Amino acid sequence: MRSFRLVLIVGSLSALPFILGGCGSSTMSNPSSPSSPSPSSPGSSNVAYVYVGSNPTSCCVSTQIVAYAAGSNGQLTPVPGSPFNQNVGSMAATSAYLLATANTGSDINTYTIGSNGALALGPQFDYSQIDSQIGSQVSGTCGMGVDAFDRTGQSLYTEVTCASGTNYDDFVASFAFDSSNGTLSYLGDTGTGLTSNFPALTFLGNDDYAYQVYPTGCSTFVGGGVFSFARSSSGLLNETSYTSPTGPSLPSGATAGAGPFGYVAGPVAADTANHVAMVEDACFSLGDVSQPVQLATYTANSDGSLTTTDTYATMPSTTIDPGVLAMSPSGTLLAVGGSGGLQIFNFNGSTPITSLSGVLTTDYISEMLWDSSNHLYALAPFEAGPGDTSGPGKLHVFSVTSSGATEAPGSPSTIQNPSDLAVAAQVQ
Repeated sequence: MRSFRLVLIVGSLSALPFILGGCGSSTMSNPSSPSSPSPSSPGSSNVAYVYVGSNPTSCCVSTQIVAYAAGSNGQLTPVPGSPFNQNVGSMAATSAYLLATANTGSDINTYTIGSNGALALGPQFDYSQIDSQIGSQVSGTCGMGVDAFDRTGQSLYTEVTCASGTNYDDFVASFAFDSSNGTLSYLGDTGTGLTSNFPALTFLGNDDYAYQVYPTGCSTFVGGGVFSFARSSSGLLNETSYTSPTGPSLPSGATAGAGPFGYVAGPVAADTANHVAMVEDACFSLGDVSQPVQLATYTANSDGSLTTTDTYATMPSTTIDPGVLAMSPSGTLLAVGGSGGLQIFNFNGSTPITSLSGVLTTDYISEMLWDSSNHLYALAPFEAGPGDTSGPGKLHVFSVTSSGATEAPGSPSTIQNPSDLAVAAQVQ
């Protein structure tokens, strides 16, 4: 079974078993780290600002935001004032703002990003005010975690879990984001009926459709599938379908495993056009030998439905047990991360994916994001994998081109108990 990214659901539901309790406050404080290198100089040419949630004293719930400036070669230097004492969970960023859910209370915090990457707390949206509107008829209290912006940065989407007793309902909530002042306006939500352990939403190049995977395995009772969402002109997402794709055709001689599925879907990522990369987890054997994970290309039709011409023979395999995919802004480079490390592939539109690099690191990778200058940022919260807290976390930075990938100077950076990642790419 693969490992999947868990979207942190944080806020006022601290009594629930799936909520991680926080500590500290959301007031702004900017202590400098005395052991860190000299911070980046204001006005320097930085291609991105990188933010990582961290807790120096205990695992898994961040109490501060560690901030870096990335130079043109990908080298990281601390932002002035970092770390910022902000007790937040999941995060997402545009070039000018960082948004994060507070670990205490029920706020989505907006932070303005200064010219040197420093953070200043701005508007806060109290999502408890919309509890009664989420799902229209849902009773109980809701916890929320920031998921992703759309491609334009005009809409923010969050994972929402509402609880009443032992009953849980899951939704994706849509917000309009005002880039002139950092405020949010609630647009509505769409229900999924499942728990919030999804990889992040990925949006087609035209921004009209988004996809999210229901993570599962080769069970007789449950098959992996993909949620499809249509995005309206206002930014509101509405679920259009949930499918359990049969996947690409199987080779001759394939022997079914535990369930009736050929493949089950894994994480997805979309290019700048209408193509989607998808992990395919093999639920069959050849000659009694289990098969590796493979990568397929799907094409989105005008209604958002996905089809593929890939077969077992055309899909590349990977030794990574993928929990996350990340597509470069150009739509031509695909990063695959999870248990076993990180690998880069060429993404070729409607034609099969091809390998670009070998395994770049064997660290367990939980999150990956690109900037606009071909740098890939990969968060490794544990030394070996989930549940192993024997060593410090790391933030890797790779410079990637069509000829391969190299680790940036000074990478990886050591971060104690990192829990979430956001990248604010800067226009150069």
